Amino acid sequence: MLLIILAQIVLATAAAIYIEYIWVYTIIFYEFISIVIFLIIINRKGAADLKIPWVVAVLLLPILGVLIYVFFANHGLKPKYRRVERGVNKKAQEFFPKDSPEMERLYSGRNQFTPTFQFLGNALNYSPSFGNRVTYYECGEKWFPLFIESLKKAKEFIFMEFFIIDRHSIYWKKIEEVLIAKAKEGVEVRLLYDDIGCAGLMRTTYPRFLKKKGIQCYRFNPFVPVLSGIFNNRDHRKIAVIDHKEAFTGGINLADEYANEIVRFGYWKDAMIKIEGPAIKNLTFLFLSLFDLAQLKLSDYDKYLNYEYERYEENALVTAFGDGPAPFYEHNSGESTFVNIIENAKETVYITTPYFIPTENLKSSIIRAGYRGVDIRILLPGIPDKKMVYKMAARDFKELVDAGIKVYTYNEGFNHEKAVVADGKIAFVGTINMDYRSLIHNFECGAIFMNSGAVKAVEDDLLDCYEHSELVDPNKIKLGFFTHLLCSIIAIFEEML
Repeated sequence: MLLIILAQIVLATAAAIYIEYIWVYTIIFYEFISIVIFLIIINRKGAADLKIPWVVAVLLLPILGVLIYVFFANHGLKPKYRRVERGVNKKAQEFFPKDSPEMERLYSGRNQFTPTFQFLGNALNYSPSFGNRVTYYECGEKWFPLFIESLKKAKEFIFMEFFIIDRHSIYWKKIEEVLIAKAKEGVEVRLLYDDIGCAGLMRTTYPRFLKKKGIQCYRFNPFVPVLSGIFNNRDHRKIAVIDHKEAFTGGINLADEYANEIVRFGYWKDAMIKIEGPAIKNLTFLFLSLFDLAQLKLSDYDKYLNYEYERYEENALVTAFGDGPAPFYEHNSGESTFVNIIENAKETVYITTPYFIPTENLKSSIIRAGYRGVDIRILLPGIPDKKMVYKMAARDFKELVDAGIKVYTYNEGFNHEKAVVADGKIAFVGTINMDYRSLIHNFECGAIFMNSGAVKAVEDDLLDCYEHSELVDPNKIKLGFFTHLLCSIIAIFEEML
């Protein structure tokens, strides 16, 4: 890499000697800036595959590459967010201590998947909790009606955070009606949605409309027509918390296709989980952390987190956790959770994800497990919503199949669900796709759980999905020369996408 930079400087300097034009000296200046940025990139934290695209851009395109890095790389939070971020981190340490009784109990009953919970507790202050009850909803048609009924029971507060809300959808109109009625009754209602995720679906004045109805509402990271990498950090979470009694997360957004009220890409397969018990505290904290970034002040965390939660006979072990860009998150918790589950699995790993462009670390873990003899199955859409993303994934099919991994495409349509279940003992359900956007750029969330009937429910659902899917034969997939070429070019910069 340094040889490329030196060669560029030598050529530019030679040109400057013989050609007395200002643009030549401008190029030399940008070459100097390129060296500085190159050194910044290689010394940043992170895996090599996360740095290579930026290095290539800066070295091959000295001027344009520098501009792209300055405007689009993640340079951390804006100054106005940093005070809130520091306050949120202090609250995390206060309410999720690493020496909690739950952590001690986890260590005393150590098993093959304890390291997965241990990592989240130690690295991210998301303590595990026992005494929970988890319910799995395998489709939007089942979840939406039950969710609306739960909203109607609210007495104290409703917190909701979603990537997409379609104001004109059938279900959102029902939910909006309940939220307005609850606010009128004196229930505290807070709503957060991603501004870019809702582009074309929400008016920019919608938060003002809800404020008049007594609802606190913010657009996360409101879009402005200025080049900035911060708009690459979207709020992809789906969280709802009701009265310390119930909390929900999963892949379902608040739009009609998620319940198949309208048809897009065939049957839309998705899922949510309901958590009852102490793990609600984690999702409450996750909601407050981003809501506070949006409102630029800290909430009263004592009011919402100092609570003695009901404990259930099921006694499920649950950790709900968040993920997102640095510096808000110093560890890639989504990627690390997937890797920990896969590397500790002994028999089976069942995966469903709509997008499969994993980091090198995650892909290597999957392939190593395949060679260890673990039965790994990956479900991808039969009718993808982003065809180029599917073609990017198809480049890895042969390498996966050679390792003994079974790749399926969902015959019924589009599987938007993000779930993993291993050895019939541990499951993950959340918002995290197995691609760079979810694993690196977006704010995400999810939950891992054990000792729950919901683990078997997830496993049975995925096995049923595989039965309604086609096993991929990589030898029959013909991408064509130009598609291969385009995929190869995109692959260089996929970390940025």
